[in-house]
Amino acid sequence: MLQLLIKDIRIQKKFILLGFVFIGVFFFILGAFEGMPLTVPAAILSHFLIVVASKSDEKNNNGRMLASFPLRRIDIVTAKYAGVVMFISLSFLLTLLWRGLAGLVLPVQEMPWFSLQSVILTLAVLLVFYAIYFPLFFATGPRLVQVLDLIVIMSVGGALVIAIRVMEWLDIPVGNFLHNWLTSDYLTGMFWLLGASLLLIILSWCVSLFVYTNRSV
Repeated sequence: MLQLLIKDIRIQKKFILLGFVFIGVFFFILGAFEGMPLTVPAAILSHFLIVVASKSDEKNNNGRMLASFPLRRIDIVTAKYAGVVMFISLSFLLTLLWRGLAGLVLPVQEMPWFSLQSVILTLAVLLVFYAIYFPLFFATGPRLVQVLDLIVIMSVGGALVIAIRVMEWLDIPVGNFLHNWLTSDYLTGMFWLLGASLLLIILSWCVSLFVYTNRSV
């Protein structure tokens, strides 16, 4: 499985460099995300690297090639989920590095930082997204992989719109609700959200393994 992760890193070398430059130019130099948490560029880079790695596998028929190798399918599936952790960690480290570099020339007190609430919320959103994405990825293969991220985004977005509409019908102020969730008073709820996301990604791994094991590649 380690070799599969190394393969993803090698495939992504130029994209990692491109993403590193993107964060520095748009977030720190141009201030395009001014006022947003530092987790925003980290999440964007994470999603970019993870999805490109998946699409590259199917575009180059790596999925069929890997299945023909003396590799257990559980290792192929697990490597994809381990890759989520790897690329998220890498993206956060690169963003932190830019923050440190920018702090050498810009006033530190005016620069954003990683708040615990924003980190937990970002991790939860990413985990939920890939908990939906990978079972579909292993089920459909190259048929939908080029637009699969868009399908998941629209599905999750639609679910969020429905949830917001339900809250409005129940006279729950959405703005205040989100603000409260991002304050320290609701840290326990945030940790419950993260825990639920971790359970969902574990369940997703089980589903992906079942689907891929029984799929003819």
